Formats: sequence, C-alpha cells, structure tokens
Amino acid sequence: MRMSNKRKGGGTPGELAKGQLWKLSQFYIQIVELGKRLIHYRMLSDMKESGARIKTSSIEVMRSYLKSRRARLVQDGSSD
Repeated sequence: MRMSNKRKGGGTPGELAKGQLWKLSQFYIQIVELGKRLIHYRMLSDMKESGARIKTSSIEVMRSYLKSRRARLVQDGSSD
C-alpha cells in the first residue's frame, strides 16, 4: 500500500504548486508554472530578487532535489 503525499508541518516537498517559495541553504527556488510533467522555476539569491531567468525541470527531479537539500517551504502558492 502506498502512502499519500499529504503535506506535513515540516515543509518537506509533497505537492508542489505554482507560487511556492522554497528556502535552501544559500538561495531560494520560486515555482513559476507547473504542468503535468514539467516545472518552471527561478533560483533566487534573495527573496526580493526579480530578474532571475526561468528554468525548466521535471517535477520528479525538482521534488527529489528539494528533499535532498532539505528545502523548507517559505511561501505557499495557495494564496495566488
């Protein structure tokens, strides 16, 4: 039986959503757009940075990356 991907209080990557901001050790990742298989994101050195280039990755690769780097959710995308 497979466990569900419900978000827990610790902020570990479960469901990714447009508008989320994740904090890593030296920078932030902002999710710009989310499709069925691909995710568009920005890597920011500061939360208020605005000119960062948009990059693309698969959702599974991003989820694994955030988990392995122990990223913390700073801003939830549900308010958008």
